[in-house]
Amino acid sequence: MGWKEEFATGIDEIDQQHRLLFDHAEVFRDVLENGGGTFSYKSFLDFLSAFIEIHFGYEEECMHAHRCPCATENKKEHAIFSRHVANEVARYEQEGFDTAKAFALLTRVETWLEDHIGRIDTQLRACVRQQPPEN
Repeated sequence: MGWKEEFATGIDEIDQQHRLLFDHAEVFRDVLENGGGTFSYKSFLDFLSAFIEIHFGYEEECMHAHRCPCATENKKEHAIFSRHVANEVARYEQEGFDTAKAFALLTRVETWLEDHIGRIDTQLRACVRQQPPEN
């Protein structure tokens, strides 16, 4: 699974950030499938946490500025995904690395990416074409 041009939102910075997340997920999948993960899982969780903090806020601002009709739905889905990642971070800090849980999180990230970007984020593309951003 990876980035597809059909995922483009019309905002280069958002698309670059999405590509970065796809790339990180792909690299981490390779690590897990090759028996690694024990030492890299914390880095992957740290990346996801930072990505969520930076990207979600920026994307939500863009949707609001372009008056995207799915802005509220986007924010709700971001909150759900954020909670899931935060729960896994807390579990990892208490219990440590678990290969099955790492694969489960990675699969959830990949599935969420394809579904969320394809269904929600791509709606921004039409809004960017139609309306200049609100200040």
